[in-house]
Amino acid sequence: MSGDKARENRLDRELMQRIRRDDAAAFEQLYARYARPLMNFFYRMCYDTVAAEDYLQETFLRVWRARRTYRPVGKVSTWLFQIAKNFWLNERAKTKLRPFHEKTALIGGRDEAATELRDPRAGTSPAAAAQAGETEAAIRAAVAELSEKLRLVFVLCRYQGMAYAHAAEVLGIPLGTVKSRMAAAEKTLRDKLRPHLGDRP
Repeated sequence: MSGDKARENRLDRELMQRIRRDDAAAFEQLYARYARPLMNFFYRMCYDTVAAEDYLQETFLRVWRARRTYRPVGKVSTWLFQIAKNFWLNERAKTKLRPFHEKTALIGGRDEAATELRDPRAGTSPAAAAQAGETEAAIRAAVAELSEKLRLVFVLCRYQGMAYAHAAEVLGIPLGTVKSRMAAAEKTLRDKLRPHLGDRP
């Protein structure tokens, strides 16, 4: 673990120890640190901003309720994403939400996965920009159509930037399973998006 990451993890643990003692200010600090990544996680899973905001609030409510059960083992971020993941799976089982809302705007601007998968030969003309927009919309739709298992791995590793080992801890699955699911997700996306990405493998 790098020095910066080690310091971040120590700060998270210190905040959680204070939260265990009902420190509301520490809870607000933890919220400020993780609201955006958790919001993005939920948004990438459902492409519905309103639902993602509701899920974010419910997740932190569960964090507060579970504060005294927290133990300083592993990363606090892992614990938070495990709560978020479990809540998402429970909601999906209950509500059968439609996974893609095509009229919802992207959080934070451009879609990073779309940027990586898009053909680098595309220019910056209005026509190219329009084509890029269509490609990003197609990528969002394709991600939303992935199976639950593949989408969870893809969202955590690609959009959240988690290392495979960290994603394995969050999901409670072996590292090899994360790697195989990520490979399957990327192959599925490239197959579906071939008309938008050209002949690239």
